[in-house]
Amino acid sequence: MRVTEPRKLSFSEAWNTTTEFFVDDTVEKEIDQEVTEMTSSIETLTAKSVSLDEFVKFTKENPASLEIALADITLSQEKFKRIVTLLRRKGMVSGGFDTEWSPEKIKKKIQEDTNFANQITSILYCGKDDPLLVKHLPKYYREKLNWRQIGPESAEKRILKLKESIYRKKYANIKGSKIEQIIGKQLEAIKKRHGINYAKGRSRIVDVTVDWAIPGVDDPWVIIMVSYQETTSSGQSTKQRDMLNAYQNICRSNSRNQENRAFVNFIDGVGWLARKADFQRLVDECHYFINLRNLDLLESILLKHVPKRYKKHKVDI
Repeated sequence: MRVTEPRKLSFSEAWNTTTEFFVDDTVEKEIDQEVTEMTSSIETLTAKSVSLDEFVKFTKENPASLEIALADITLSQEKFKRIVTLLRRKGMVSGGFDTEWSPEKIKKKIQEDTNFANQITSILYCGKDDPLLVKHLPKYYREKLNWRQIGPESAEKRILKLKESIYRKKYANIKGSKIEQIIGKQLEAIKKRHGINYAKGRSRIVDVTVDWAIPGVDDPWVIIMVSYQETTSSGQSTKQRDMLNAYQNICRSNSRNQENRAFVNFIDGVGWLARKADFQRLVDECHYFINLRNLDLLESILLKHVPKRYKKHKVDI
């Protein structure tokens, strides 16, 4: 069997074949299912008719209550955990402060610690005018801490707000995972045909965590790093930096050891189209550039660069 010589997409090819938005019904169904599970109790929590004691009871008894309440007052979990950090540093929450708590730890502590549940729910319910918060928390944040004053809303409107909150928190990660699964299936198919293994983790060659290392992280001959973006973000800049550093490290290793290892950038999504100069640099500074519409190039890349000792079947190219 002969496989065509691998090639790198040109900037024009990469630009013109970028998938703007990855559409996958399973992603939407996953979000919808989570919203359905979380809102099964939303009818029992009607703003304007719940006392603080009832609000505390609801919060302790319903694992999804914190997310529902934060969605009601349109406060992100990221901003909320910063407020909890403030409360801990100022002694409003016992135990002091060493490191920031994740939203998951905060939710668990609400379920397990009645005093903490009372403190947090009281802040969400009517923390807007709390004297300590007036002194230490900007008005923009404080005005949201007023759940008791939310006007009567339909269940549909509250569900929509909750869904938007979940989308902001999880949508990009779910899509990123789906795209990694697609690449993983491609690698699995190549493994079945040629016996070439793959892994992910931190590699000695590039000294960063890589999305895919073929045939493994201990001796990677092809490294693939993946970034799918529908928006622009600071994380995008971090990923770009890691990709460029990885490529330069592999080039240095190849030169020093007279090897033929390859670095592959997988870049896709309309968020990269919004950063054209960065996009072009990522096309330029890699051995190969691929995206969703050109995944078929991956097999020839692996067969070109992975030594024969790692292959079950010998394939000439």
